[in-house]
Parts: sequence; structure tokens; C-alpha cells
Amino acid sequence: MTTTQAPATEERRIRKSREPAEFLRRYLQREIHNLDLADIAVRRDEPEAIHDMRKASRRARSALQAYAPGLGLAERAQLLVLDLRWLGRRLSEARDVEVQWQRIITRIAESAPLPAQESVYARVNEYFAEQAEVARHSALGALDSERYRAILESLSGIVAELAGRSGPGPATPAPATDAAAGEMTVEDLARTLKRLATKVSKRVDRVRDSTSRTERDERIHRARKGAKRMRYAMEVIKPLAPKKTKRALDHFNDFQDVLGEFQDSTVARERLLSIITAHDHTAQSSFGLGILYQQEQQIGDEQAERLDGQWRVARKAARPLWR
Repeated sequence: MTTTQAPATEERRIRKSREPAEFLRRYLQREIHNLDLADIAVRRDEPEAIHDMRKASRRARSALQAYAPGLGLAERAQLLVLDLRWLGRRLSEARDVEVQWQRIITRIAESAPLPAQESVYARVNEYFAEQAEVARHSALGALDSERYRAILESLSGIVAELAGRSGPGPATPAPATDAAAGEMTVEDLARTLKRLATKVSKRVDRVRDSTSRTERDERIHRARKGAKRMRYAMEVIKPLAPKKTKRALDHFNDFQDVLGEFQDSTVARERLLSIITAHDHTAQSSFGLGILYQQEQQIGDEQAERLDGQWRVARKAARPLWR
């Protein structure tokens, strides 16, 4: 190697060693911005605001779970991951009410005339109006809490530390307690993604072995959580291979659509049962709600049948990212 080649080679090596920290920094910085925007929108009660905030918190949490340990941030990220999960749960009821209210009302409208249809409409609207008020109060309480402010401060602190490692000049070393983990490479990012894909594969395989609908539903829910984590991990490393990642994410959307529709049908059944048990009904209106329940059960069964095939396509499209 010539004298002129050595500095260039060393510069590439340093730049490559900084890439994992920089990828995570940019990703978290974007989600902090999205949280700030969603915070304002939630307080204004804008459409999709709760969804946007939950998505931003989930993305940040998944990225930290996937990559923080390899960057020497496991201890700092652990509590933050728990706090982000808490935020998601505090917002989840409000989001579920939004989605399910619209879903069930649409299902009533699209169904053949139901027994006591107007009564069914009234009962559904009454139930969700009550639930929406309680859920919104809970969501706003979370945003006004010290715990939420601490989440934003912790995220900003991690972003600042990652910026110190990935910026110009000598890289900031990882904490002494986890120095080896702080040497994460681009290859480690790919291995992390492969490990997440293996977990999803195992969870999808377990769905086929289910012996009851209840067991199947629980296992699909676990597969869905693993799939979300894998998707966000792919988003973090998109700068490594933009075209390959875009193709993988496009196919992953189809897989997640199946999982999402299955989850919505499962929650819809739970809501319909709650409506029946929470209010007095005539025999006819109860029968109408029962018809809706059966429709949702059929939708769930159909999505469960599609799950394995959609996962195979999604995994095949993602495989070039770790090969």
C-alpha cells in the first residue's frame, strides 16, 4: 500500500465504523421530530394524530431494541424502551376506539340489512362515544406527565451521544462498561436483521401448529410484534442499500397488511362482545351484533390462511439485506 493510499483507506475504515451510530442517530432524530408534531396534533384532536404518535414511539423503541446494545447503549436504552412501551399503551386505547368505531360502523353499512339495524347503530355509537372520552383523557394525561417529558429528554440525550461518535474528528468511544459492543459494524447491522427475521419465521411456524383459535390468535399477535420490529430495523439501515431496502419494505407492507387486518378483526370481535355485554339489547339487536361478530371471525380466519405465504414472499425480498 502506498503512502497516499493509506490515509484514504484509514478514512474509509473510520467512516464505515461510524455508519451504524449515524444510521441510528438519524432515525431517532426523525422520530423525535415526529413525536413533537404528533404531540401538537393530538392536543388539537386532529385525525390520525394518535396513530402518528404511536407509530413514532414504536419506531424509536424498535430501533433501540435492535441496535442500541451493539452500540454500547444497552443500559441507557433499557429504561427508555420501557417508557416508550408505556407511552404506546397509554395511547393505544384512543387509537383502538378510532379504528374500531369506524370499522364497525362501516361493517354495518356494508352488510345486508341487519335485524334492528338502527338500534345496532345507536348502541355502537353510544358505546364508542363513551370509550372515546375516557381514552382521550388518558392520552392527554400521558402527554402532560413528567414521564413523557423524560422520554423526550432521554431520546435527545442518546441522539447527542450518537452524534459525538459519528461526527467529524475522533469518534467518541463507547462506554467502558460495554466497550466491545460499541464496536458495532455494518456487518453487525445485517446480522441483527437476519436474527430478527429468524425470530419472525419461528413465530409464523408456530401459528401452523396451533390447536385452537385462541392459541392461533395469540401466536399471530406475537408474529405481528416481531414483524414490526423487523420492519423498523430495516428502515434504520435503508441508507446502506436504498433500492434493496425499498423492495423489501414494499413486500413487507403486504405481509403487514395481512397481520394488521387480522389484528383489527380480532379487536373488533372483542369490542362487539363488550357492546353486547355492556348494554341492554333486544333479542334482534343482539342477533344483529352477532352477525357482525361472525363476519369478523371469518375475516380473521381468511387472513390467518394467507399469513404463511405472505411471510415467505416478504422474507425472500428481505434476504439480500443480510447476504
